[in-house]
Amino acid sequence: MFAAGRTIEVPFAGEGAGSGGLNWGQQHILGAIRNLGSSMNMCAVRELSATATVEDFADELRFYLNRFQAMRTLLRFPPDGPPIQIVHATGTAPLRILDLAEDADPAAAVAALVAEHEQRSFDDEREYPIRMVLLRRSGVLTHLLTVLSHFATDGAGAFAMYEDYLRRDPVTGLARGPAPTHPLDLTAQQATPAGRRQSDASLRYWEKQLAALPRRRPTAAVPEPGSRYRRATLRSVPLSRGATRIAHRLDCDVSAVLLGLFATALARLTGDRPTAAQMLVSNRFRPGMADIVGNVSQSGLFVVDVADATVDEVIERAQRAVTRTYKYAYFDLEQWKALLADAERERGEELALCYYNDRPSQRGGTAPGTQPSTEAVNSAEQGQITWTELPFFNEHLMVTIDNVPDDDEAITVLVSADTWHVSCEEMEMLARTMEALAVAAACDAGTASGVTAAVADSVG
Repeated sequence: MFAAGRTIEVPFAGEGAGSGGLNWGQQHILGAIRNLGSSMNMCAVRELSATATVEDFADELRFYLNRFQAMRTLLRFPPDGPPIQIVHATGTAPLRILDLAEDADPAAAVAALVAEHEQRSFDDEREYPIRMVLLRRSGVLTHLLTVLSHFATDGAGAFAMYEDYLRRDPVTGLARGPAPTHPLDLTAQQATPAGRRQSDASLRYWEKQLAALPRRRPTAAVPEPGSRYRRATLRSVPLSRGATRIAHRLDCDVSAVLLGLFATALARLTGDRPTAAQMLVSNRFRPGMADIVGNVSQSGLFVVDVADATVDEVIERAQRAVTRTYKYAYFDLEQWKALLADAERERGEELALCYYNDRPSQRGGTAPGTQPSTEAVNSAEQGQITWTELPFFNEHLMVTIDNVPDDDEAITVLVSADTWHVSCEEMEMLARTMEALAVAAACDAGTASGVTAAVADSVG
């Protein structure tokens, strides 16, 4: 497929250098990478014009390295202490050029290259967290593959980095405006008295909410035949139309509706009152973090009571509750781990909260489009569920609202679980309940959550 290849070493000289501990978001993503046993690399492919030159992309790579300290950071893992990040002021990074064989299919070559680099871990101690690979055929560049270590940044940071490059001065090639906050800046900020107060307030919230959660009956893992870790994928048009109609009625965004539907479905499944879940919260709403190239997401604790309420009321409750979730999702990770361990010892059980992740909401508001009629909601066919075996899964249960490009007709819900703790029947029930609730509540504002205080109190 590839006839030849060569590497150009691109020099850089950026402002700022130094070393320090990992900030809270970095600690979170490093833990996730280790728990999953996956590098979680992010890959982006760009088709190139016939006039593109190697020098264009050497300049682009140099821009990223000069501008963003996260792109020129290496890690050290001392045997007797926590990881250290080291920001380099100068150095070189490789730009790889691969020549395709004359009979090679460029699309197939790109797909193979993406599959390879998604799984090829970065050497965090020796390799800067950005790779750029050019494909060339018959002397003409065809594609650029950019690979970013997920430890270095999240998707929003990657977009911010590229947009900064696009807005650069066309004459000088320099960035416009001051550089955004860097990860090492956050490490310093979090060590200040103000940073410690924020962490302490967040941990007090977690401690209070966890203490109020109902205890469950002890249950043992129940092995099911087949793969232990599975994912149910529901692509649902009725869920999309129903949630959109409800969002118009309540004058909110679709993500708020989906959160309320999820909370109600989870309460029906577990009987817990109140109902609690962990959420991945992007802290980019905090001052100075909007455009940071780095990871600022942490776990938030979402707690809401859905009993004796309509679905509309649950959605409104969920909106108030999620504000607290976001406010208190910024804390010292090691202290948080100690708090969870203490809570589990006090309760005599593993917390094992469901994890909820709304991917579209992480990139901004998801305001509803055109309001569907009740006829359109009712006429939509029930979505089909497809099943996937997962090689590994480190939660008991996780519900993800997926971000599927160019699919405005449906909402895709992923329900992933360890089936020794959550059965396939329960996984499907959770997704189907969200779908059915959306349809019912879209057509009748008085639709009840289906959870009563008496029933909730009798379970667990």
